[in-house]
Amino acid sequence: MVFRKAPVILLAAFLIFILPASSQVIPAAQEGTLPLSVGLGGSSYFPNYGVDANRHRRPIEGGTLWIDWQISHVPHYLNGIGVEAAARDLSLWGPIELSKGYGDYNCGTSVPPNCQPNPSGLRFDTAEGGLIYRWHRYARIHPLAKVLAGFGSMDFPATSAHYPSGRPYTHDTRNFFAADAGLEYRITHRIDIRAEYEYQFWPDFLGHNWMKPNGFTVGALYSFKPYYPHAHHY
Repeated sequence: MVFRKAPVILLAAFLIFILPASSQVIPAAQEGTLPLSVGLGGSSYFPNYGVDANRHRRPIEGGTLWIDWQISHVPHYLNGIGVEAAARDLSLWGPIELSKGYGDYNCGTSVPPNCQPNPSGLRFDTAEGGLIYRWHRYARIHPLAKVLAGFGSMDFPATSAHYPSGRPYTHDTRNFFAADAGLEYRITHRIDIRAEYEYQFWPDFLGHNWMKPNGFTVGALYSFKPYYPHAHHY
């Protein structure tokens, strides 16, 4: 399936382009350090799926892991480019209508406990990777943009559909694409605060529908390679 190969193709194309590029001078004090950043953030997304009893869409919350590799040996017009891998786990918390165990499955107009509980809650697990670009024009504030492709797993309350075995249809997986924009604020030579907004595109979900989860993540990253405003190593 073409979608399943998209992250590998994207990364391979990027490496083929970058390897022949001319090298860039890096301060001697930084040689041998890894251009790697690792971070954690808290996320709040609107899943573009499901409503509560008042017909309101509720956000789902969870955590995000970032792993960024900043490329140093690139032409000057690509300074700031890198690759990123990210993983995210989102679920609904609390006794609300889309939480696992809350009684809204086959309820009709009934209210709990006069109807069946959900056999599954609402949860997203995603893994994605692609290109990230940071603008280093300013000493501490760095705008960023990303183009990513990934694989997502979703659990959701039962629908009227069933698997051939008769089990309720409560789980699906999809490849997806995402666009992302945000800001980083450098508080030390190694630590950044990041805030970003992501918009995902899940094709052919529950039929021929496009699901578009979107939301914010705020967190911090630790860079193994320190950043010095006047050392042009990016």
